[in-house]
This record gives sequence, structure tokens and C-alpha cells, in this order.
Amino acid sequence: MRTTRLNLPTLLGVSLLFISFTGCRSGGWFPPAGTMNQQQANAIVHDPYPQNDIGPYEAASRPPSYQQPLPEPVRNRLIPDAMPWLGR
Repeated sequence: MRTTRLNLPTLLGVSLLFISFTGCRSGGWFPPAGTMNQQQANAIVHDPYPQNDIGPYEAASRPPSYQQPLPEPVRNRLIPDAMPWLGR
């Protein structure tokens, strides 16, 4: 079995590409996360924890800050109210 060694230009190119994706300063390829209110609204819409009304209640599955999920009628209106052009 033959092994190949990475040469210096290839290693530098891969390093620069990695640094461009993971840079620590602004101006990267990904947009900013938004204001605190935008992030909070996004977290409410995309609640990652199981709902109490669609499965068995498990008290330990939701952290304290997520103990009050959105009620079902509100959850059902999120998409139609946000995108009325879909005609739902």
C-alpha cells in the first residue's frame, strides 16, 4: 500500500480555505444571527422539544425556559400567517 504526503502548497490551500469558513471576525460567508428578538422568535417557531399534547407527558424532556410551549391553535397559524401567499 502506498501512502502520499501532502505537499506544502496543498496544505496551505486547505488551511486558508478552512480559515475562510471558520473566521472569527465579521464579514464571513454566513449572515449574522439577527437581533435578540429575532433569535427568540426563531427559537419559538422551531421549538426542538416534544409537545405535551401530541405525545405522553415527560416532565424532564423540556428545560425550564421551555416549560410553556405555544398552544396548538397558535402553532397551527404560524405558517399561514407568515406566508399568506401560499393560500392556506
